[in-house]
Amino acid sequence: MIVGMGTFELAANQETGDALPTGWAGLETLDLLRNALWFTRIRWGIIIALALACLLDRLCPACFATIGVCLPTSALAVLALALTLSNLVYILMLRRYGPATPRRKLFRNLWIQILCDLAALTALVHMAGSITTFISLAYLFHIVLACIFFAPPYSLLVTLLGGLLFLTVVMLEVTGILEPHSMLTHAVPPPGNVVGSLLHALSAIVFWIAVWYLVAFIAQALRKRDRQLAEANDRLIHAEEENSQQVLRTIHDLKAPFSGIESNTLLLRTLHWEMLGEPVRQIISRIETRSAALRERIKDIMILGAIKSQDQSLISAIERVEVPALVAGIIEELKDKANHRQITIATHGDTGAVYTSPAHLKTLLANLLANAIFYSHDGSAVTVTISVDPDRAVRVAIADEGIGIRADALPHIFDEYYRTREATQHNDMSTGLGLAIVKRIASNLDLALRVQSEVDQGTTFEIVIPRRTTSTDPAAARH
Repeated sequence: MIVGMGTFELAANQETGDALPTGWAGLETLDLLRNALWFTRIRWGIIIALALACLLDRLCPACFATIGVCLPTSALAVLALALTLSNLVYILMLRRYGPATPRRKLFRNLWIQILCDLAALTALVHMAGSITTFISLAYLFHIVLACIFFAPPYSLLVTLLGGLLFLTVVMLEVTGILEPHSMLTHAVPPPGNVVGSLLHALSAIVFWIAVWYLVAFIAQALRKRDRQLAEANDRLIHAEEENSQQVLRTIHDLKAPFSGIESNTLLLRTLHWEMLGEPVRQIISRIETRSAALRERIKDIMILGAIKSQDQSLISAIERVEVPALVAGIIEELKDKANHRQITIATHGDTGAVYTSPAHLKTLLANLLANAIFYSHDGSAVTVTISVDPDRAVRVAIADEGIGIRADALPHIFDEYYRTREATQHNDMSTGLGLAIVKRIASNLDLALRVQSEVDQGTTFEIVIPRRTTSTDPAAARH
């Protein structure tokens, strides 16, 4: 039976930040900042549309005339200019804001944008024809956005403000205070038809309120579900943290008894070994083997727990790391284990520097290199290749000639306590935590990790370490 080569890859993190859950009063700071910026981008699209309409009308007046449309070009140009200036002001204001900005400032900025946009939309409705066209449906755009961004009381306020502005324009037109306009050349505004115009405006407002109710109901249900999921997630995280702390405390308490067991077995081996019978010696040897395996598991659990607890403090540990020197140090530490099984370790590449956490990168590479030794065949070779990408990211490939990993097992090798049958048979000292530690560190440091393996032919782990320029030492980033 021929078993093909398998490949598995863990990509570097791409997320820029987790959104905070929404509450009854609307979105939180990061969401408000993101949505305020989103408003400015949408506004650029509207400005471009108005500018293109004016330009097309100037270059080809007959284009609109043939379809019975007469654009108020000058008024639209003024409106586009006003929106451009206001949008630039919004952007300059938002550039001064960040996650630490008080929520009320972002809330105020959004409201200023909404009110100004409603005023601009009302002017456009008047110029396009408040009664003779369906341009008033554009108010629904703001109503839907308000339902998404804000809680029902605030979105209802936006709906009522839009309705009030539209009703005011219609009444000013039918009473003769404002001259009625229409982009449709064949549509004639009904002068003086107060009742008909009022019914038209009120029916539109009733329709908007119905839309607000439906969208607000859906948005509120989604907010409630998001809040419940966020609270459940917080409880799970809290429970996991408590469980991890309890496990770490228990493991720490077990270190002393196991140290005592190992000390006593060592004492028996050094002082009383000749007086012991062969059955007793075999029992002591098994005790030593089990104790060594448990010691390795305790060490890995402590390392994994420490890494989990330091997830948010990694940035403070970033330093310039010469990868070849770091790898050379790890090889020196593992030399005895490799020599014990006549495994040779060869390195290729002598350049490559990155800004990262040296302690965590060392732990990651040491685990991978130790795995390459543990799961290699006696007398085989392990090769470490270091190269630098065009973008100055450093690649470290660790290849062995060992037992390999089945293709169906590759997606699970980074799970905690997961061990394949072949791995357990080849190395009974395996804890099933080494690659879980590797995955956690790779995630924390934004490293990409690729595994390629073929059963009984060997495995290659390739790590891509980006050249990070977020060092806490500003001078270091210039090297």
